[in-house]
Amino acid sequence: MKIKIARPGPMLPCWKPVLVSTLLILLIQLISHPVLAQSKLVTGTVTNSAGSPMGGVNVSVKGSTVGTTTNDAGRFQLNADLGAVLVFSYAGFHEREETVDARTSIEVKLEENLQSLENVVVVGYGTQKKVNMSGAVAQLSGKELENRPAANLTGALQGMLPGVTVYRGSGQPGAEGYGFRIRGFSSSNAASPLVLVDGVEQDLNLLDPNDIASISVLKDASASAIYGARAASGVVLVTTKQGSGGQTRVNLSSYYGINITARQPQRLNSWDEQTLIDEARFNATGSREFNDEQREWLANPNFSYRPNPTADRWEYFGNNNWVKEGMDKINHQNSQSISVSGGDKKTNYLISGGYYRRDGVLRYGPDDNTRYNLKLNLNSEINKYLSLKVTAAYIGSFTRENSYGTEQIINRLYRSRTRQNLYTPEEDVTGQKFNGDLQINPVDIQQNAGMETRDYETFTGTLNLKVKNLVKGLTLDIVAWRNQNAYNMENNSRSLFWYGRSINTVRFQINAPNTMRLIKNKGYQNNGQAFLTYQLDKGDHSFKVMQGAQFEEYRKDELQASAQSMINNRFFSMNFADPLTKTSTDLVQTWAMASFFGRLNYSFRNRYIFEASYRYDGSSRLAPERRWDVFPSFSAAWRFSEENFMQNLDFINEAKIRASWGELGNGSAIGLYDYIPLLVSGISTSNNLVFNDVRTQYIYQSRLASPLKTWETIRQTNIGLDLTMLRNRLTFTADYYVKYNVDMLAFLNLPNIIGVDLPPVNVGKLKSWGWELDARWRDRIGKLEYRVGFNISDNQNKLLKYEGVNSIGSGGVINLLEGYPMNSVWGYKTGGYFSSAEDANRYRQTVQYPFFANYTAGDMRYLDLNGDGVINAGDGTPENSGDLVYLGTTNARYTYGFDLGLSWKNFDFTAFFQGVFDRSFLINEGTLSPLLGTADMPWTIHMDRWTPENPNAFFPRMYQTSAHNFRPSDKWVQNGNYLRLKKYPDWI
Repeated sequence: MKIKIARPGPMLPCWKPVLVSTLLILLIQLISHPVLAQSKLVTGTVTNSAGSPMGGVNVSVKGSTVGTTTNDAGRFQLNADLGAVLVFSYAGFHEREETVDARTSIEVKLEENLQSLENVVVVGYGTQKKVNMSGAVAQLSGKELENRPAANLTGALQGMLPGVTVYRGSGQPGAEGYGFRIRGFSSSNAASPLVLVDGVEQDLNLLDPNDIASISVLKDASASAIYGARAASGVVLVTTKQGSGGQTRVNLSSYYGINITARQPQRLNSWDEQTLIDEARFNATGSREFNDEQREWLANPNFSYRPNPTADRWEYFGNNNWVKEGMDKINHQNSQSISVSGGDKKTNYLISGGYYRRDGVLRYGPDDNTRYNLKLNLNSEINKYLSLKVTAAYIGSFTRENSYGTEQIINRLYRSRTRQNLYTPEEDVTGQKFNGDLQINPVDIQQNAGMETRDYETFTGTLNLKVKNLVKGLTLDIVAWRNQNAYNMENNSRSLFWYGRSINTVRFQINAPNTMRLIKNKGYQNNGQAFLTYQLDKGDHSFKVMQGAQFEEYRKDELQASAQSMINNRFFSMNFADPLTKTSTDLVQTWAMASFFGRLNYSFRNRYIFEASYRYDGSSRLAPERRWDVFPSFSAAWRFSEENFMQNLDFINEAKIRASWGELGNGSAIGLYDYIPLLVSGISTSNNLVFNDVRTQYIYQSRLASPLKTWETIRQTNIGLDLTMLRNRLTFTADYYVKYNVDMLAFLNLPNIIGVDLPPVNVGKLKSWGWELDARWRDRIGKLEYRVGFNISDNQNKLLKYEGVNSIGSGGVINLLEGYPMNSVWGYKTGGYFSSAEDANRYRQTVQYPFFANYTAGDMRYLDLNGDGVINAGDGTPENSGDLVYLGTTNARYTYGFDLGLSWKNFDFTAFFQGVFDRSFLINEGTLSPLLGTADMPWTIHMDRWTPENPNAFFPRMYQTSAHNFRPSDKWVQNGNYLRLKKYPDWI
């Protein structure tokens, strides 16, 4: 073997290696420079088909992680290589690709994909394609709620969805009483829709509308049965907005609004008011309050008071407008919302915050509600098998109200004597500023009676871990959430006294002694669930199976305390109260539920669709042998538009018939552990026992136990039709449904000899039925886009069985009556007013009139319908109602809404109307009858009263302290139909 050893060459100087290296680096840079020159800054604009800029469009470089989003002007910019492909995507629009070339700016126009709009619907424990839905589900996108100045989400839904009836009980800030029913009544007992926000049970009224991405309303049993015993009144699934990859985006929305009180009842001036007072008093007693000279004083602006010549008090002859002094006609509200989102394809986030404040109608506070909303949504794709979603939220609602109550103050503003001056005379020596001689002073009450605060705060947190592809098509979801809340109420009622001309005479007083009341509670609801979902597509067959289990628990601890006689109106503390007046009670509520649930979806050629679901629920609130029950449902659909015989009908794009049947449970009315004998403290009820002048503690059973009680069961059948026609421009959905509550809890009518209250038992039966229709047309002419939508619902109900006292009493609104709708109205038929005393005397000869002995001209003529010579209610039953007749129901039969919209370039026009039809309501007797109590004053509407000169008046003759002219009757049952403009263009 030979080894060749190379001879070393000549040594290079030390600087030469450096020179060689430098030359090599320069050469590499020269070679690579043409490649780097191919990268450029790409800018452009994205618009829709009408030419309007589109913000939030995702712009990404295909095959890479590089991307951005357009701003509100539709502009974007990013670095990309020549020849790279940019992908433009936005929900509801066709995706578009553009190649980076020599263009200095890329202009992109996205076309709407009408078939993909809202093509995925959120349902229980997942989503489904809308074309494959076989149940009755209505969906609303967050975009449809945008630009609607409604800080209350429930109120914003009014008229938007067929089958959803929104109602409101008050206009008071923080206590509006918003609620809704899905497909009418499901029970005569408590039964509210289940509301889940990102899977967490929450109050819809407290959400910020700006956070909403979509709302799904599960209306029939097949869609709702997956929630079993919680879904009797339907289910509302709210999805909030999520983050998206790309550059950080900041969205800010703000509005300021005013609420103008319109069509208020108007107060009379003092001389007209006195005219009606004198008429009422003369008709009742034969004498008047004022003589002619005193009535002239009322109209004299230079004379408003004098010392009473016979008593220690002032006499007032003013003309005070109490409504103007105590109420604002214009009230303010404002809302601000901000959100920040960003991230990348693997991890994205959205943080949002909202502020809302609304003032009430009272001129002097406190009378307002403030709400704060904070929310975090975080989504992360950990790897191809695991993804994690974290949601955290805080809501705080803070209400301030007068301790005397807003409703009571408004009542006094409308009922106090007009001639009573607001302030006392300058020479008054009592030291009081406000006058309370004739009646209590509502303006003084507003300013000095104290305050009630109600603070409610809720914290929610959700952790959702998804494990994908355990095997191909199999996914595991593990979800845990907690909703924790705290409530604090404090009412400090200050004592107010109104004197005569000296403090020796107290004319009126309120809140005496002064009082402090406290309510403090905290609660939590924990929920843990896990479910497996398996998707299998085999040729023409598609299967999707879901099976899961859930456990939830709830607990609330509450403490109430009250005390009286603080040392003065400035020291409101339990420490400064009279110790003998202090009381306290506590309350603990707790329950738990365990559930198993599952669903099977099958589709053949996306043409024949079948779904079956069940839920097996067990509740700690029921007896062990009665606490478990299963709630099944079945539904099917036929997409006959996919059949061969439909292929030549080009005007039909999608057509589907749906049918379903299912059972739901109602656990809202089953109580807390009343299957066992429950003991209550006698000292905490009105049944106090007193021995030796001391309240004595004792324990007793107030109600019989109900070990056989179980869930109310609602069975519902639904048939529906979905159509999309004329190149997707017209969409049409119609449904007809019938539901029965066959195990409704009702109170039996048993003798009082039992000696203890009875529990409700499952013996009632309620039927509800109706139909729904939703039609929408959407098209464009050139750059002008227009849209029209209309929805209407018909809902009826009948109480088939109750086993209680089936009584209509003396008429009015009867909540529960077998054979009739809930909240039915009963009253007498009337024949106008008696025209003269002779006319009344002739009637008296043939008909016994029990309401009033001395009726005469101007009084109501009640008709003797059964001809027995007596005006009465028979035996007070529907079978023998005497002269009472059914006059309708306070429940609206038809609810409807329609909207109009135009878009042209940057110009937008939108209007939305909502209304109800076929609804009756009975005006409250206290509102109708002026001077029913001598302290309650009439209004301007009462000037149209019967007199010999005005025989065709709306109101009968004035008469104090008697309501004989205002019995429930067809005269006072009013038409409750209305059409309301709910939204109009922002520039109007």
